[in-house]
Amino acid sequence: MLKNYIKIAWRNIKANRLFTVLNIVGLVVGLCVCIMLFSFVNTELSFDKMYTHSEDIYRVNMETSEEYNFETWAELPNAVGPAMVQDIPQVKKMTRLIKDDFGVTASLKIGDKNFTENGLYLADSTAFEMFDFNFIAGNAKNAFANPHAIVLSQSAKERFFGDKSALGEFITVNNRDTLQVSGVYTDLPKSSVIDCDMVYNIMDSWMGTNVYWSNASYETYVQLEPNAKVTQIETQATQLIDKYVDKEGKYFTQFNLQPLTKIHLYSADIREGYSTKLGSISTIKSLLFLSFLVLVIACINYMNLATANSRKRRKSIGVNKVLGASRKHMLSLFYVETGILVLISVMLAFALSFFILPVFKSFTGNALGYQDLLATPILIGLGLIWLVVTLFAGSYPAISMTNIAPLSLVNKSKKKHTASEFVRKGLVVFQFAASIVLIIAVTIIIQQMNFMKNKNLGYDPSGVVAVSVKSAENSQQVKSLENALNRKAYVERIAAVQSLPGADESGRSVRRISTDNTGMPIASCRTEGNVIQTLKLNLLAGSELPQSLAAGDSIIYTLINEKILSYLNYKTPEDAVGKIINTELGSRAIITGVVANFNFNSLKEDSGGYMYYKSNVAPESIRTLLVRYTSQNLQQLVNDLEQTFNENLPNTAFDYTFVDKHVAQLYASEEKTARTATLFSVLAIFIACLGLFGLAAFMAEQRTKEIGVRKVLGASVAGVTRLLSKDFLKLVGIAFILASPFAYWIMSQWLQDFNYRTPIHWWVFGLAGLAAMVIAFVTVSFQAIKAALANPVKSLRTE
Repeated sequence: MLKNYIKIAWRNIKANRLFTVLNIVGLVVGLCVCIMLFSFVNTELSFDKMYTHSEDIYRVNMETSEEYNFETWAELPNAVGPAMVQDIPQVKKMTRLIKDDFGVTASLKIGDKNFTENGLYLADSTAFEMFDFNFIAGNAKNAFANPHAIVLSQSAKERFFGDKSALGEFITVNNRDTLQVSGVYTDLPKSSVIDCDMVYNIMDSWMGTNVYWSNASYETYVQLEPNAKVTQIETQATQLIDKYVDKEGKYFTQFNLQPLTKIHLYSADIREGYSTKLGSISTIKSLLFLSFLVLVIACINYMNLATANSRKRRKSIGVNKVLGASRKHMLSLFYVETGILVLISVMLAFALSFFILPVFKSFTGNALGYQDLLATPILIGLGLIWLVVTLFAGSYPAISMTNIAPLSLVNKSKKKHTASEFVRKGLVVFQFAASIVLIIAVTIIIQQMNFMKNKNLGYDPSGVVAVSVKSAENSQQVKSLENALNRKAYVERIAAVQSLPGADESGRSVRRISTDNTGMPIASCRTEGNVIQTLKLNLLAGSELPQSLAAGDSIIYTLINEKILSYLNYKTPEDAVGKIINTELGSRAIITGVVANFNFNSLKEDSGGYMYYKSNVAPESIRTLLVRYTSQNLQQLVNDLEQTFNENLPNTAFDYTFVDKHVAQLYASEEKTARTATLFSVLAIFIACLGLFGLAAFMAEQRTKEIGVRKVLGASVAGVTRLLSKDFLKLVGIAFILASPFAYWIMSQWLQDFNYRTPIHWWVFGLAGLAAMVIAFVTVSFQAIKAALANPVKSLRTE
């Protein structure tokens, strides 16, 4: 019986080639989108599940006090981990991770060559066991047996040493520490939030030996005993604060444990942290919704075309039912036909995914590999997709046609406004409502991206390059480099600073009076001056920080922004100039000038308090030269900067960042979302147009005689086109009315994530509606014009 069904189904598929091609193309595009998005989602959901003890490993996060706005931080004091192992029996192991020099790019000296490295970490030796480091040279147990040892990933070893063995070789870090290679491990999986490329022993540094409860800079991971009670351990960990921390030092109030497998997707509201591999569960939900929407549109497209096409088969269905075919037999026939089409589409979509993967990666920035398409969940998912789409897409055509009485099927007359017509129109409305929502969403996302790019940040990041000097051997080298650059014609201004805006400033507090229990958290940055002119800050009162200080000058000169001014309750910027400011820097700190607020962080956050300071004795060092340049030839600029740098700092690797590129990187995730949404919205609209094209062809065929009569009576091509198009345009109009409020609501929610956001303009909805109308009209007009141009004599004779 099944064999006969397949034969009949295949015969029907070949007999209606236009509808078959439209169905397959629509399903292939929809399924290909789903395969790509499901593959990406699968890789995101698989993060950190490969480790042997992943279910028992947690990152310790801490909740801060009112002084720091009750934020959750991923970085802790280095005393927390050892205290948990010592005082909490259910904590089996711990490891602390911190990037070298608190995350600044490291400068390496290997032989006579200089390198830069972003993946250099300090860690406890227990990290190798907890995170299953696979050593291919040396071993985990003895990796840190000798002092000043360092281990490398395989890719780092090949980058630095090529094919020769790295064991026993020496690496000088930041012209400060000389370390000896004791092991090489295979690269950590790409689906791991731990992204170390080089690791040396934290116990070889003051960061491990000087244990304290003050500065919070260390990611701390703990491995619990199997089946440990997490809530109980969180309570016990929080009790350590009262046990070890003085009342004055309690700027954090409790600890909580975040499962290792949740870190990648559930860290959006957690500050700090060193991993560069953070995703977003909201992005995953959005992509799942988008893929589901595209798949539903493709299924609706099939249902519309199948029901329209089934009108041609009324006689054959009626004859079969009269001859005794049961409802079950007819349902089976329709489902087999759908199953064959969907199977062909699934296979074509899977094959197409491999071809378009490079395009997908380059367009959306999502780093998928061919192995991700071959993952077991994806292969199993293909079978489930085939089954679900077959049942869903084939259900309405099968049920609607098999429920009709046999005599009605063989009757040549047509009833207007049948249930199938209403359903078909409803499905068209749904398709275009979804398409209009996508058009509105993409337009608003692009608007928000442009808004953030073009918003006045309060400083000018363009035309400024940041050159790292943190690894200079002494301050004289930095001064020599600064003097050499000042002699360059393309250099307009230089500011020697601790950090470029929003990168590696220090966290401090400002208090109205020194006896305040709480204060305002701010970012502070040491500088040697010239920051106003170099960054083009807006000076409201006072002056730039002094260019030079007398040898015995113990005053700390500060430059504050309006946020700090407002907190200190000064009415005008002029009132604050010359006043003492209470910070951890000391009692002799005065306000030299006040600048307008500037956005040193992402526009998703409110611009907070910011303070530049200059003093003879400072706890922070000068790490960066901000160079404002006039050159238009960037490659020549970089080459000359590198040459000058190497002449003055011969033992340090040249590392630079264009400040505007650093700012753009703050919105890389949103840019990726915008590109992905745009791409798949276009594909969804394309699928909807395929269905509309098929329905227009069906309608033109159904009204062949009517069109012929109208043409004989003098109807123009434009008139016939208008006749066939207006019904579809009415449906698009209904779709627009239904889609607009939903699109407004969903995009209002999305914009809430941004502290600075573009307003939602009415014309966005008008543009989306107009675009949908034009798309529908162009799609339908092709078939309408074709029908209108047909010879009416032939149409009437054929009918």
